[in-house]
Amino acid sequence: MSVASHHVSSDSFSALASGGGGAPAMAELRAAQYSKHRMLLRAVVETFPSARRAAEAFAVLADLEAGAPRAVGHVLRYPAVGAWAAQALRGTADPDRLTAVALAAAHLAGREYALPVSSRQGWVTLPSIGGFPARGVFDLVTGPDGLKVDGSPVEGWRSLATITTGGFALTVDDLDPHRWPDDGIDLPRIEARERDLWQSLLRDAWQVLTEHHWTVRDEVATAVTVLTPIGAPSDTPQSESSRDAFGAIALSSPSDGVSLAETFAHETQHVKLYALNDVVPLLTPDNGDLYYAPWRPDPRPARGLLNGTYAYLGVTGFWRRQRLAESGERAHLADVEFAQWRDAAYEATQALLAGSGLTPEGAAFTRGMARTLHAWLDDHVDPAALSQAHDAQAARRTAWEKRNEMSSRSAGGRSRS
Repeated sequence: MSVASHHVSSDSFSALASGGGGAPAMAELRAAQYSKHRMLLRAVVETFPSARRAAEAFAVLADLEAGAPRAVGHVLRYPAVGAWAAQALRGTADPDRLTAVALAAAHLAGREYALPVSSRQGWVTLPSIGGFPARGVFDLVTGPDGLKVDGSPVEGWRSLATITTGGFALTVDDLDPHRWPDDGIDLPRIEARERDLWQSLLRDAWQVLTEHHWTVRDEVATAVTVLTPIGAPSDTPQSESSRDAFGAIALSSPSDGVSLAETFAHETQHVKLYALNDVVPLLTPDNGDLYYAPWRPDPRPARGLLNGTYAYLGVTGFWRRQRLAESGERAHLADVEFAQWRDAAYEATQALLAGSGLTPEGAAFTRGMARTLHAWLDDHVDPAALSQAHDAQAARRTAWEKRNEMSSRSAGGRSRS
């Protein structure tokens, strides 16, 4: 279970800074994240020497890797495995869940092993595969004949759903207890009819990406493997990504294929930036400075502003292309989205560059974002849409200043509010 060192090539760094990167850059980040997951698993075992079940599971993984490396790689790359390992090292998750990780790999490999597992909230789950209702701690056996407890097949097994389109497949994880690191988020189970809806929306979104946003499509296809359903009011759809769960996007049910395509464009930016920052530190230690973020009601530290700016660079690029594919009112709305977010994101790059929150590499990265956005400032936008975009931005700024009791002068860059 060795761990490789990684760097990001200069070509990929420049491409990522411009807002893109495509499959080549994403493949570099994906490889680095796989090594990160392996490092986290080793750290769990070394940090908790009294967790004997974790040490036994790690030995099983090492043994499996010699004969079934693809099965081990599939499970270790799974976003919930990274999220669990990070939480275990923070003291908020059970180190012995490593047995479920090892059993998942053994199950995929069809190899016979027996390890103790613990139920959580009435379920035993194997990451990336599925789970079954059970309570307590008991030995779970894998092998060519499937999963068994006390010599009998497990009862009530539920596989994770997979949705596919155009050769692209996503796991819909509504079962793993570590499928999302944020404990404050609603994580519902979904029914078969809802999975059918997600399948239909993915097909529509993939068509949008294939026809107009192929760089985003290639990035998603290279790195995004899991959708995690979250609860949200139908009129306020939500989506999230996490630095601990590379490859996963959490989202509520989208309204249509274009909405899901935009969510991919938005959240994949976060996925890229989190992974890049693991390899190339972009931010200095937080010094308490706060910034105006045009898309947020609260002052943001440099880390939050950089994450948001990179995401809205992706959103801006999405609407820049999508507006050419729309007509009528939808074209007008796409124009509004493009105009307001290009201005907002460019303004945010200037605030970051004027502050002290970036490393030299972070400043170079932000200058790359700014170059892309500056070039887009000259793109023609229908005057009515441009006026609507400016009004929306002005209203947000006024509301932000009132809410945070800040003047326009102090809110333009840094503050201690």
